[in-house]
Amino acid sequence: MAIFIRRVLQAGMKIENTSMKNPKLHSRFSSAVQRKVIEGTNGEKILRSPYGAIITYPEMSISEYVWATLDNYSNMDAAVCGVTGRKYTYGQVRDGANNVARSLLNMGVQAGEVVAVALPNLPESPIAFLGCIEAGIIVTTVNHMYTADEILRQLVSSGAKAIITAAEIASTVMSAASKHKPDMKVIVVDDSTKPLPEGVIPFADLIAKGESLPPVPERQWSPDDVAVLPYSSGTTGLPKGVMLTHRNLVSNVEMIKQTGNELFTPAHGSYQENIPVVLPLYHIYGMSTIMLARMSIGSKLITLPKFTPESCVKVLDEHKVTSLVLVPPMVMFLSITKLTQSKYLDNVSNIISGAAPLSETDVEKFYNKYKVDRNKVKFCQGYGLTECSPVALFETTGTKYSSIGKPVKGCDVRLVDPVTRKDVDGPGCTGEIWIRGPHVMKGYLNNQKATDETIINGWLLTGDIAYYDDNLDFYVTDRLKELIKVKGFQVAPAELEALLRTHPDVEEAGVIGIPDERYGEVPRAFVVLKNAAKLQPEDLQNFVKGKVTEFKELRGGVKFIDSLPKNPSGKILRAQLKKNYC
Repeated sequence: MAIFIRRVLQAGMKIENTSMKNPKLHSRFSSAVQRKVIEGTNGEKILRSPYGAIITYPEMSISEYVWATLDNYSNMDAAVCGVTGRKYTYGQVRDGANNVARSLLNMGVQAGEVVAVALPNLPESPIAFLGCIEAGIIVTTVNHMYTADEILRQLVSSGAKAIITAAEIASTVMSAASKHKPDMKVIVVDDSTKPLPEGVIPFADLIAKGESLPPVPERQWSPDDVAVLPYSSGTTGLPKGVMLTHRNLVSNVEMIKQTGNELFTPAHGSYQENIPVVLPLYHIYGMSTIMLARMSIGSKLITLPKFTPESCVKVLDEHKVTSLVLVPPMVMFLSITKLTQSKYLDNVSNIISGAAPLSETDVEKFYNKYKVDRNKVKFCQGYGLTECSPVALFETTGTKYSSIGKPVKGCDVRLVDPVTRKDVDGPGCTGEIWIRGPHVMKGYLNNQKATDETIINGWLLTGDIAYYDDNLDFYVTDRLKELIKVKGFQVAPAELEALLRTHPDVEEAGVIGIPDERYGEVPRAFVVLKNAAKLQPEDLQNFVKGKVTEFKELRGGVKFIDSLPKNPSGKILRAQLKKNYC
C-alpha cells in the first residue's frame, strides 16, 4: 500500500497495477469490453451498467416507498428484538410511524428541520426513522456508541432540534443535548435496560398520544428534498453531513433490487424472509440495504442492539434465517467460532458482505467450516459509500469472491488516473473509481468546498483504486483515502490528530491505519512531544480512549518521533509516515 500511494504522490506518474498488465486483457478490450464503454464528449471512457438503465424511479418519499405494498403483509412481523423478543407487526410499525410524525409536529418540530436519531438496533428504530420522514423532518443518524463530545459535535453541525435515543445511553445523550441547547427535547425508547431518566419524553408517549392528534398536513415537497443526513469523512478530513435526498435513497434501493432481484424475495402467502440486523442502522449500509430495502418487501428484521457472539448465535439458533448481510469481521467470526453449527444455515440462500474488502481465502474458510452447497448458499460482495446512498457495484453471481462486481443498474462508472485526471486505458489498468447516477448525494451540509472537491461535473470521486477485468467485474486494490477502516467503520486521522494535540505535552501528531487481522485496520499515532515531556505511549492511548468511540482507539499504538514529514504547505504526508515507520 505504501508503495502504491507513494506513486500517486509523484506528479505525472500514471497509476497502474503492474501485476495486471496482461496483454490478453488489453487485446480483448476492442471487443468484449469496448461494447460496454461509452466515449464521453471529452474522451471519458464511461462504463455503463451491464444491467442497463432504469428509465424511471418511483417519485415517492422514502416512507411512501417503504409502505407501497404494505397491504400484502400488514399482519406479519416487521421487527423483532433478538434479545428480549419485543416485536411489532408491519401494521403496528406503519401506525406507530404515523403517530410519531404527528407528535413531533405537535411538539413544534417543523418539516425541513432536523431530528437526531441515536439508537442501537431496536424494533423501535424503524418507527422512529420513518416517523420523522413522514413528517417531512430530516433525520441525522448518530452512532449510539459515541461519547457525549462526539454527539455534541454532530448536534451542533446538523442543527438538530430534538434527539431520539434509548434508555441505556440516555445519560450520555442528555449531557450532549444540554450543551447544544438547554431546552432540547430528548425522547427516550424504553429498551428494558435502565429506567427512563427524569425530564425526558418517553417514546411510547409519541406513539400513544399521536393517534389523537391532527393528521400530518399535506405539504409541498420534492424528491430532491434532503431526507437523511448521515455523517461521513468523505475521502479525508473531519466528518461532514451527507445530504441524501428521497430520490437518492429510493432510486438506490431500486437499483439494488433490480440488479440482484434473486436476492430479494417479497413476502407472499405465509413466506417471509428473516434477516438478522447486526449491522448498525445508523450506518448507511444497514439503513438502506437492510431497513429500507428489506422493509419495502416485507422481510422480518431481527434486531440486535449490539454484536456479541452469544446474541448472534441465539438469533441464528432461534430464527430460520434466510439471508445474512455482514461486514468482513463478522464473516471471519462465523468462520472461526465454535459456537455455531451448520444447521443454522439450513434456510440461508445468500450472504452479502460489504463496507470493506473480503478476500477469496476468507470466503473459502467460511464454506469449509459449514460444508454448505455453494450452489445453494451464494456469497456476494458489494461496494459503495455514504455519498452514493450507498451501493454502486454488486457481485451477484456468487462466483467471484474477491470481486466487488459490476456497476448496479442505472450506475455509470469511470476509472480515472488521480494525477492526470485522464481515464485509464481498459481492463487491468487501475484508477480511481468515479461514480454517476441518481444515487449520488446532493452535497455536504454547509461545505461547498468539500462538495466541489468530491463531485465534479456530476461524477462522485470515491478515493478508492480499482481495476476491472474483461467481464467488467471490478476489484479494489487500494485507497487514495487517508481514512482508516476499522471493522468497516470510518476513522478520520484528522479527528484523532486534533484530539492528541489537545494534550498539554503533545506538539504535533500524525495518525495512519495499519493492518490488523481482527479489525482490518487500526489507528497508529506518531507524536512529536514538547520539550521535557515525560510521557509513555500508553499514556496517550489512555488519553484518547476516554474521549472517542471504541473503534477509534489507538489500538495500533503510539510512537514518539522527532518530526512529522510534511509537504511545503504544511500538510502531513501520511504516506511518508507509512513508508518510514511501518
